[in-house]
Amino acid sequence: MPPTEDTLARLHAEHALSVYRFAWSITRDELLAQDVVQELFLKLARGQASLAQAQSERALLFTLTRNLALDVLRRRGREEKALDALQQQTPRWFQPADTESGEQLAHALAALPEEQRSVVHLHVWEDLSFREIAELLSAPLQTIASRYRYALEKLRQHQPALER
Repeated sequence: MPPTEDTLARLHAEHALSVYRFAWSITRDELLAQDVVQELFLKLARGQASLAQAQSERALLFTLTRNLALDVLRRRGREEKALDALQQQTPRWFQPADTESGEQLAHALAALPEEQRSVVHLHVWEDLSFREIAELLSAPLQTIASRYRYALEKLRQHQPALER
């Protein structure tokens, strides 16, 4: 059963700073630590962790914080591996050798939605990482990676004409 709003407010007032500092000590990242604390209190609010059965609320909060922080780091590691692999997939036909192919590429790029075209441009021609693009465009990292992937899929449809 989820705790009452008063209980959540009390727990937050008493422990939020401590669990944030603990999360930061694990993640070494301010934003990730904030996400961990938010996820912790969402988990509590949804009743996914039982405070009633805990011998110590503080001990339970620190245990949950540790588990959530480690989950975030594992997830981040998997995301970075996937992003690195995706970044290595830049097609060789992005830099056409002749004018005709350049015009076809420009036409194919112009057909992309603006969000995808921006990500492709920033990544391929400005040599920005997906993380830098995410910060620049104020979008989640996974959104940027998805836009790039969708753009590559659309550009591959034009690949036969671009490779001639």
